[in-house]
Amino acid sequence: MIKAIQQKLNSGMGKDVIWTFVLQITIMLCSFAITKLLASRLSIDDFGQYNVVKRSVQVLSFVMLAGVGIALPRYIPLYRHDNPPQRIVPLLGASLIYIIGVSLTVLTICMLFSSQMQHFIIGQSDNMGLLLVALGYAFALAMAQVVYAYYRGTGDFKWYNGTQLAVQLAIVLPLILLPALTVSSVFISWLIITSLLVSFFLGRELWQRRNSLFPISTPDSPVSSHLKTIVKYSSGRLVADFFLFSLAAFPLIYISNTQGLQSTAYYSVGITFVTMVTPVFSFMGIILLPYVSECIAKHEHRTADRFVRHLALLYLGASLLAIAVLYLFMDFLTSLLFTDSYLVTADITRIMILSILPQAIYLLYRNPIDAVSVIPYNTIILGICLAGMVAGFALSTTLTQFAWAYLIISCLQGLLSFLTWQVIKK
Repeated sequence: MIKAIQQKLNSGMGKDVIWTFVLQITIMLCSFAITKLLASRLSIDDFGQYNVVKRSVQVLSFVMLAGVGIALPRYIPLYRHDNPPQRIVPLLGASLIYIIGVSLTVLTICMLFSSQMQHFIIGQSDNMGLLLVALGYAFALAMAQVVYAYYRGTGDFKWYNGTQLAVQLAIVLPLILLPALTVSSVFISWLIITSLLVSFFLGRELWQRRNSLFPISTPDSPVSSHLKTIVKYSSGRLVADFFLFSLAAFPLIYISNTQGLQSTAYYSVGITFVTMVTPVFSFMGIILLPYVSECIAKHEHRTADRFVRHLALLYLGASLLAIAVLYLFMDFLTSLLFTDSYLVTADITRIMILSILPQAIYLLYRNPIDAVSVIPYNTIILGICLAGMVAGFALSTTLTQFAWAYLIISCLQGLLSFLTWQVIKK
């Protein structure tokens, strides 16, 4: 058994797993540092508004990304292992055309309904400047996700993880160097830094592929056909991404409008703990989508299913361990990552961290589901969960009830993804 494990670890995929795991843990530690610096240097109300804007920007960026973050890791392996192999440059060109079109649509809608958008996106109704910064930063994050998706699809996981780590390390710097922090200054500095880094990474790839860039469109392979492929697959995933990040953003937006920014800051502690841990479980999904897609291209379906089953056992044990550690050391970790002012949130946070287990299950199964089926099953699952969350929050009046609603919806999310995989894998 030990020999078999060593062989797996020494294989190409094993090295990708180790490399991804180590760097994703480092990225998570950067998130800890960012949260600590912001909680220490911002007032409780400003920290609440920061969390509202952050979650809103995540929703907007993935709407602008338009599902391409899932499409590229699926289709790049299929193109490369086709017989004969297809060029991926037209696929990339079609993806960028699609993203720019969706982003311009989002920008137009936000400008036409700016007063309402300010209220929902930034938690204020008289700060147009911050709304524009949030929209710009959302587009920069969407382009960053294109870079990550490209490296993920090509199997270059060192660059996939390295680019993410570079962005995370860079955005820590203004939190240390700026003499005074405001919500606006944080997002303006992050917009500038992320835009510069994304431009560098995109420029590097364009320079390396300069000899194969043209022609993007040929008579036997017009870019319109690739655009049709991207739109057909990504359109359903666009809605899924919107639902997914709405599940993270809706609680804070709803509480900020009904309970105030102080309650939002307190509630965000629980969500922060969950979202700091769950990326550890999504790291295998990073590799899983292109891996399962490659298995499909090679007609090795049982191999993919067996790998997913083994991962499910690993996820179960790891998520239970993470919950136990957080539950036992909640007060210490709250003081360490935030300040003593947030110790009053311990009870609701202990409820919310239980959602780590069902969310880990969802993060495991969503990638093989997307790899196997063009039908956007994840969109259906997330749509049901978002509707349930809206209903649950509408019926809740206290932070404790909001915490239970969050946990129940997370359990539903994990259960539906597990059942969906059991059906479609056959």
